[in-house]
This record gives sequence, C-alpha cells and structure tokens, in this order.
Amino acid sequence: MLVEHSPSKQFSIPKWLWIGGGILLAALTAGVIFLAHNWPFTQAAVIQALEAASGRQVQVRTFSDSYFPPGCTVEGIRFLRHKHPEESPIITVERLVVRGSFTGFFSSPKRLSLVRIVGMHMVIPPKTGGAQGPVPLNSGSGRGELAISNIIADGAVLEFVRADRSEKPYILKIDRLGLRDLGPGTRMTYRAMLTNTEPPGVIHSEGKFGPWNPADMGATPVSGTYSYDDIDLSIFHGISGVGHARGKFEGPLSRIQTQGSVEVAKFQVDGSDHSVALATTYQATVNGTNGDVLLNPATARYRRTQIDVRGWIAGGDDTKGKSASFDVAVPSGRVDDLLYLFSKGAPGMSGNVSLNGKFLWPPGPQKFVEKIRMDLTFGMKASHFTSPNTQDSINRISESAQGEKKKQEDEDPRTVLSQLHGAVRLREGTATITGGTFEVPGAQATVHGTYNLLTHTVDLHGTLDTSGHLSDTTSGFKALVLKAVTPLLRKKHEERIIPFQITGSYGNTSVGIDLKKGILGSK
Repeated sequence: MLVEHSPSKQFSIPKWLWIGGGILLAALTAGVIFLAHNWPFTQAAVIQALEAASGRQVQVRTFSDSYFPPGCTVEGIRFLRHKHPEESPIITVERLVVRGSFTGFFSSPKRLSLVRIVGMHMVIPPKTGGAQGPVPLNSGSGRGELAISNIIADGAVLEFVRADRSEKPYILKIDRLGLRDLGPGTRMTYRAMLTNTEPPGVIHSEGKFGPWNPADMGATPVSGTYSYDDIDLSIFHGISGVGHARGKFEGPLSRIQTQGSVEVAKFQVDGSDHSVALATTYQATVNGTNGDVLLNPATARYRRTQIDVRGWIAGGDDTKGKSASFDVAVPSGRVDDLLYLFSKGAPGMSGNVSLNGKFLWPPGPQKFVEKIRMDLTFGMKASHFTSPNTQDSINRISESAQGEKKKQEDEDPRTVLSQLHGAVRLREGTATITGGTFEVPGAQATVHGTYNLLTHTVDLHGTLDTSGHLSDTTSGFKALVLKAVTPLLRKKHEERIIPFQITGSYGNTSVGIDLKKGILGSK
C-alpha cells in the first residue's frame, strides 16, 4: 500500500534560513545603495582625484569602468601646464588601470588593491625656491584617506630640464617600479630598476620609504640596498672606465648614511695610454633633497697605492653642476703609480711616496687635467729616475761627490736612490713645484719648476751642492768645458754650488748644467 507524502512537508525551508536570507538581502540592498551614491570609479571622480594630487588641470582621452572586479581604465591622460595649457603637457600617461575590491570600500582608510601606470613621461622643471609639490600617498594621519596595496609603474621616463635650456635634459628611465603598502602614515616598500644617463648605467634598488613628512621633507626616513652596474665614466670629460657599485643606506632623506664599494675596470685619464683597475670603499652622507654628498672617508686602491679622500660633492648657487672638493692623503704609495695615471710610456720616476693636500674638481666641459686643481706637499724616498740618461747623470753626480773618478764610475756603476720633498700646485694642466729638495749620497739640491700634464714637458731648475768634480760625470768635449768653468762656480766651504736644469719631454729628460747662471752667480 502506497503512502502519499505532503508536498509542503517535503520542501519545507527552515525558519532560520528565511531569516538569514532576509538579512543578507537587506545587506546587499544597503551595499548597492551605498555604492550607487559613493562609487569612486567615475570619470569625474578620477579626474578630480588626479587634479587634486597634481595641482594641475587634467584631460583624458577615454574612460571605462568595471564592476567585477570594481575599478576603471583611463587612457591618454594629460596634465596641462599652468600658464600655457596649449603647449606639450608636463606629464602624460598612456594608460592608468585601477582595481579595487568590495571589501576595500568599507575599510578605513579605503583601500585599492592595484594601480598600474603604463607609459608615464614627466617633465621636471629646474629647481626654484617655490613651494613643495604634492604630498605623496603615505603622508597624513590615516583617517578618511586612501591606501593602495600595490602600485606598478614600468617604463616611466623622468626628464629633468636644465636651468640652461640649451643643454640636453637629464633623463632617468624607470624600467621597473613596484610599490607596496602605500597609505597614510605608512612605511611603503619599493623595488626598482632604473636606467641612468649621468653617468650611464643600470640601477637596482629595494627598500623602504616613509612615512612622508609634509612639514619637513628632509625628515622623511628611507632605507635600502642598491647596485649600480655598467657605469660609463666617459661622460665625465677627461676620464673613462666602466664601474660597478654596491651599497646600503639608511636615515632621513636629507642625511642618508650610506656605505659601499665601487670597482672600476680600465680607469684611464685622457692623455695617458695606461689604464688601471680601481677599487674604492666609502662611507658618505647624502642629501636626498639636492644630491649633495659628504665623503667620510673614501679609500681608493690601485696597483700598489692607496689614496684616502675626505670631502664633499655639492652644487653652488652661482654655478652649473656640482663641484668636488677633497682632502687627499697617500700615507704610503708609489710615485710611479701616481705618474702612471697621467703618463705615456713608462713613468719617469719610481719609488716610495707620501703626500697630503687638497683637490678641487669644478664643473665644466674642460678636460679633466685642465680643470682639476691640486695643492699638495709630498715626500719621496728610495726613488730613482726610470730614464737611463737622467738616472745615469744622477748616479755620476753622487759617485763623483763621494770621491770616485770617472773610470771607477764606469767600472762599478750603481743606481743611486734619491729623496725628494716639496710642494706642488696644479692649475690648468700645469704642475708647479716649489720648495723642492733633492738628496742623493754626497750631494743635495733645491729644485723648482713646472711639469705640463697636457704636453708632458719638464722644465725644472735648481742648485746642486756637491764636493765632487763635475767633469767626472761626463766625457769628451763636455768634460773639457766643465773643467774650464768649474773654478768659476760659487763655493761654500769645500762644496761647489752648481745651478742645473732638467728639461725635455716626459720620460726622455736630460740633466744639464746652467753654465750662464753659474758664471753670473760667481761674480
């Protein structure tokens, strides 16, 4: 016997489900009403937001919005100039994509899940004394404002216009840029790859930035690491080489503490046919608001020489570009290494050297050796000339002063080691030596004169105190002349005071007696 079941009992719905469904429907209805009145993704709302952020009039070519997911896409964005809106815009964006979530509308602050900026080009005018620009998204208190989970801005170009409009602008290409956790009062995370133009190279950096301090931009904290590869130093007039840098940094934007290292392959100075591998470690303070740098210290090493540098790189109010001013010290190095950077062929001297002084590298288009300025004091020990002719003359003077005759000098030749002290002033490519003293066994000299780094010519003069016989230092007709004029030279006790000169081209100099000066000086 079949028993029939009541349809009402078979499909009955629990009362709690009816209640829950009613609540859900009421919530959805309220949400739709809220979104209808507060939907942020409208063309008018987006333009208003962009104008408020930039302080400029904004035009767009196309606009489209979406509901699943909520968001919008804007193309052909133009940020117009204040005084001449008909001219090329100061900022253009090919496409702006904004994506949100329904839950983000009800958070505090409101949150967007993604903002993608495609093909941005920004023209940045020369720095003026006007007010600061728009405040970034990670400033503020966080109440009633906007937060963004991710920003992606690949392929952006920043064009920095020079104060002199005839000069090419400085271009910074942002190949990849990712920002996370942007919001009021937050410390955002960034990761970037940039192509720099001055000097050319590729920069990778990641770290944290903010929260932005609108009252004091320089107090905004920043930290991170970076690498700078394939740095082409030939953009700086007078030098060349390819560098690679690594480092880390932390601190407020106006006083970033950084440390790292730079390695330069094939570093070379114009006018020299030598290149060296240069390795530098440094600690510095960087002003991120204007690019000024304080080195404290930097240590450079190449071949067998170490150079310690302290000083600053900064711009002036009345100059274009930045100047570098350093205190330089070589506690223990080699004179042949220092000369190696500026010479053609073998360096003219070899030996140990120490020096201290100041170095100034002003901006400008001149060659490196033409515009650098140096004021140095130096001392050399156990040094000798690499030119056989020059060193042979020094050897003979010393050996003669020690009582050896020419025959003994020829039978037992020795390389005499010299000591040299003095001061050097470098201006416009010419090094002027003053207060120089030159010592070899049995003889002592004072020396002054010039060496031209551009033409590589030597013009040194001085006086030699020796008890030796100058005719022993040479042969033939020149020896006869020296024997004839030796009695005419001035004397001091048992020593003769002999004026001399070192002249010629670098690496092929000759040492001679200034006979005219010696004879005149004896009267």
